[in-house]
Amino acid sequence: MSTSPRPPRGHRRSAPASSSTPRRTAPRPGSTWPARRTRRCPPHCWRASWPGTGSVPDVDLTSGHFLGLRPAAVAGGPLTTGRPAVVGEPPSHTQLALRLAQTVGAADAVLSRTSFHALLDAIATRPAGAVVLVDEAIYPVGRWAAAAATAEGGTVRTFRHQDVRDVRRLTRQARGPVVVVTDGLCGSCLRPAPLAALADLAADRNGHLVVDDSLAAGVGPGGAGTADWLTTAPERMLWVASLAKGYAAPVAAAAGPADLVALVRSEGPTRMHSSPASACDVDALRQGLADPTVPGRRTRLAAHVARIRSHLERLGLAPLGAPFAVICTEGGRRDPLDLQRRLAMCGVRALATRGRCTGRPTLTLCLRADLTSADLDRLEDALSWAAGGQAA
Repeated sequence: MSTSPRPPRGHRRSAPASSSTPRRTAPRPGSTWPARRTRRCPPHCWRASWPGTGSVPDVDLTSGHFLGLRPAAVAGGPLTTGRPAVVGEPPSHTQLALRLAQTVGAADAVLSRTSFHALLDAIATRPAGAVVLVDEAIYPVGRWAAAAATAEGGTVRTFRHQDVRDVRRLTRQARGPVVVVTDGLCGSCLRPAPLAALADLAADRNGHLVVDDSLAAGVGPGGAGTADWLTTAPERMLWVASLAKGYAAPVAAAAGPADLVALVRSEGPTRMHSSPASACDVDALRQGLADPTVPGRRTRLAAHVARIRSHLERLGLAPLGAPFAVICTEGGRRDPLDLQRRLAMCGVRALATRGRCTGRPTLTLCLRADLTSADLDRLEDALSWAAGGQAA
């Protein structure tokens, strides 16, 4: 008599149900969850499976703190200034922004509360009459910022994902300056944007390129992000990033040529109408930039990525795009949602998402430098079983 396969040893077992047990969020065997989207299942990301409580800790691959930093809370001093950022911000903010600018190779930088604040300021201070061209698959925060920055007047048009020829076509149709807005690294297909070509097209029309590099900032050799990987000079763009992923700091920044940063600093609408980043957030960034373990963490993370990508390829689950801490696979012959469920049965928490640029479901693993060798062994065993093979 045939028996169903079992998860590899060490899988997470559910606790007995009781009145105090939280409502089960993982799919039950044989269900079609979430074939029909509901309010609990937004179109681009489904709830990560969590099969229950047990004695074996999960391997959580849903966090974007890629380097595994854990900054401590700042002690003492006021958290906020109580005044708009353009009126005045603590000198430590300016000093830290300059240090960040040096890290990414830019002439100047200014801190902001979030990437939405920074992007809105970067787009709102565009040249007068400029048309804003936005990548159709940009991360939603960038799309929201473009809409907010042009709410009182301005034109926003979208171009095909990372398509230089389509951008060239739109720039020829524009009557005034052009500002191009894109992600540095696409979080769905994991391909870097053609930054040099986009910067050229914007400069030819007396505009500039705005890059949201929140995914790659702080990660990789030197921590300078996508532009550095592509050897694109930072003075050719206005670089914007949340620093939460690379440095575990809930603060953002805009960096680039001194004249563009000066405009953001003095005329950015969010800086006129909101306080600067809090002391706690800025101190978290200070700790991250000063942490001597960061280079070693980047090296360790790169080794983790190479190991798991190789294992996925052996299983026929080809990873998408460039090697990065976020690993996406469309599952080969396996349904990514089914893979996510099966990983959850083994105590591995992953994400099932729908690619913004592909429209197809993907299994997403977010690796971190603080994952142990035992964590990676367990992940490989779980992937082998989930893909239909034997545990490694």
